[in-house]
Amino acid sequence: MSQQTQYNKNPEAVSRLTPEQYRVTQQDGTERAFTGEYWDNHEPGIYVDVVSGEPLFASVDKYESHSGWPSFTKPIQQAGVVERKDFSHGMIRAEVRSLHGDSHLGHVFDDGPVDQGGLRYCINSASLKFIHLDDLDKEGYGDFRALFTTDTDK
Repeated sequence: MSQQTQYNKNPEAVSRLTPEQYRVTQQDGTERAFTGEYWDNHEPGIYVDVVSGEPLFASVDKYESHSGWPSFTKPIQQAGVVERKDFSHGMIRAEVRSLHGDSHLGHVFDDGPVDQGGLRYCINSASLKFIHLDDLDKEGYGDFRALFTTDTDK
């Protein structure tokens, strides 16, 4: 994707976060399983950082992990997410953060679908904003429409 927009941690966007969005994205929180807005969303579109607007995940890579959180096999662009070691809660995990917004998104695990790379990006709904496929152009994400076309569509 060749999206030219500059993304950054937007103080105005941070000030508009709900208490739950703030706790998750700015204080490294985790929402309770099966409570987030997008865990059961099956609509086509992309998920962007609620703070910076940077594109993170696409519905074409979303799958039902039965974990209670939105789960994806990969990010839209690997360079768009940062992984850090997380030693909290008495375990070692790989935390996932947005590159430009530095929002805490969730964690990545190696128990995803083997035929799709084996990773499960387990992401908090509170860190995401969903942009429906029909709204990509209007919201400035038209370049990402290509994620939803197949070779037979071209």
